[in-house]
Amino acid sequence: MEMQSSIAAGPPADPLTLLPPEIVLRILEFASIATLAAATRLSKAWHRFIDEHHSDAIYSTETKITRPGGAQDFSFLQGGNSFAKYFDGTTSWKDLCKRQTLLPRNWDQARPFTRESVLQVGYSSVWRFRPDFKRRFFVSTSQSGGLNVTDMDTGRLLWRLPSTEEREHDAVRPWAHLEYQDGTAVWDSWGESVEVWKTDLEGLARGEFRKVAVLKHDCETRGFQLSYDTLCVVSTEGKGFVYDMKTTPPGLKTRLETRDDAVGHLDQNQDVVMYSFGTAGYHIHDKVSGKRLGILEPWHCETYYHINHPATTAVPALDGRHGPTFQIFPPIAPSRDRLDPLKLERGPLPRASGELQTPVAEDEWGAGMLSGDTMVGVSRYGRIFICRDWPSAIQGTAVNSFSYIVECDSDGAGFDFGGWLSVRNNRILFEIEHRIYVLALTEDGWVQDVQHPQRASYSLLTSSAPQLAVPVSFMALYDDCIMNTYRTLGCRRRIAAEQGQQHGDDPARIFPVVAIRILSFAPDLDGTPEQPALWEAQAPASEVGRAQTGLPQLDDEDEDFGLEVADSGPGWISW
Repeated sequence: MEMQSSIAAGPPADPLTLLPPEIVLRILEFASIATLAAATRLSKAWHRFIDEHHSDAIYSTETKITRPGGAQDFSFLQGGNSFAKYFDGTTSWKDLCKRQTLLPRNWDQARPFTRESVLQVGYSSVWRFRPDFKRRFFVSTSQSGGLNVTDMDTGRLLWRLPSTEEREHDAVRPWAHLEYQDGTAVWDSWGESVEVWKTDLEGLARGEFRKVAVLKHDCETRGFQLSYDTLCVVSTEGKGFVYDMKTTPPGLKTRLETRDDAVGHLDQNQDVVMYSFGTAGYHIHDKVSGKRLGILEPWHCETYYHINHPATTAVPALDGRHGPTFQIFPPIAPSRDRLDPLKLERGPLPRASGELQTPVAEDEWGAGMLSGDTMVGVSRYGRIFICRDWPSAIQGTAVNSFSYIVECDSDGAGFDFGGWLSVRNNRILFEIEHRIYVLALTEDGWVQDVQHPQRASYSLLTSSAPQLAVPVSFMALYDDCIMNTYRTLGCRRRIAAEQGQQHGDDPARIFPVVAIRILSFAPDLDGTPEQPALWEAQAPASEVGRAQTGLPQLDDEDEDFGLEVADSGPGWISW
């Protein structure tokens, strides 16, 4: 008995000395990142085993990283939608694991670490814009007309088409809607046609486009959407069109019949196109046959949640001033103060005594989006309809089995644009009362536990000052950023400086404008924060000190993750 007690009380044997390396590797395949980080600190032997001898084998498994089709190198990273070039320079599977872990962790925090760029495109307000991360430029239309192609890194104008007020042909009308996919831009002319322009054609400079087709219809063009190499068009007169964009000129694949009075918002996936019809819900059609497959009617939903509109506490601009930044890339002014946390609550939105509430059956539904089996729609009075299995819902199964509504406080005044939506990585982006909401869902598209959410939801302001606020005319989620139209004060000094012109300090040179705002969620990888700047080439030293207070600090979660404080200075971290 004494011998058994002595053995039991002895130190446990190190698995590295007992098990074959193949078994240890198999065990580590299922270990969390935090466990791996802890194991490397157990002893030099474990550190060498994990980070020196078997690093690629351990960090390249599907439990540690995401890569398409078992990719054997990092070339697949070049196709991402990253403004901060977050995955550029990835050197190893461990490095990729680090980047793919830190980025979503930042998104999930209640007050994420962000940097900001605000791009003023000429003197006119931006109407629609689309980023091209591969070619590193923005394509945008304007409220006053014309189309601009702007360098994503420098903010310099690469190419421009004039407004219809400047010339009649090869010009772009004011308030033109814009769609874009991989070098193909589509916008509408007055009346019944849309124009198709392409870049990367022989003889064209970077950012220059050439017209390849004008698609004319025998009815009023109300809306159109380009993705999956397919252009879908809808009319107010009960007609729809599906074009194959892989051919030049695009070929008409399907002409379909819809109900009248489409509101102009539509979305598609590989197989179907979904149209919004306001109070008549969302109609889904097959893109090949044109057959209507079913209707999603949000008013049948019986499960409700709500979000109270947050108080304004987030800092809308770098230091309380307005205006675009001189430095577009990399984004500047690291901070954790730009976003306000949102809290999801059960049940309908509480109303004050006597306050009228528009019934859901009378609400008007605008933008809708498809993301896998999840469908999301937004209404005039701030309701968000979420169906996590729309294919089943349109086959006759009770919509309430798969759906719920999130109510927000809105009077519908900003809904004239039909509401804007973006859905990505189980997050929903929408606008309520001059704020952009980011609502995080579970991986299967359902609401999180309202008491203990694993992923944070938050909001950001749509303008640099309340008196400047107007509804956004485009916004979207991307891999490492949020982009949206942003109402602020423009400055002629920036444009003049780019063109090598002299400028003065006349206050009249400052004017309201809608710019492009990029809010980057890319965390620090090298611990070197950029200094903030606004209209000046460099901000005062006091502002730099203030910006550094927003740098990420080491907390308990980082410690578990294997992050260590670097010697470079306070708040900097290393893997």
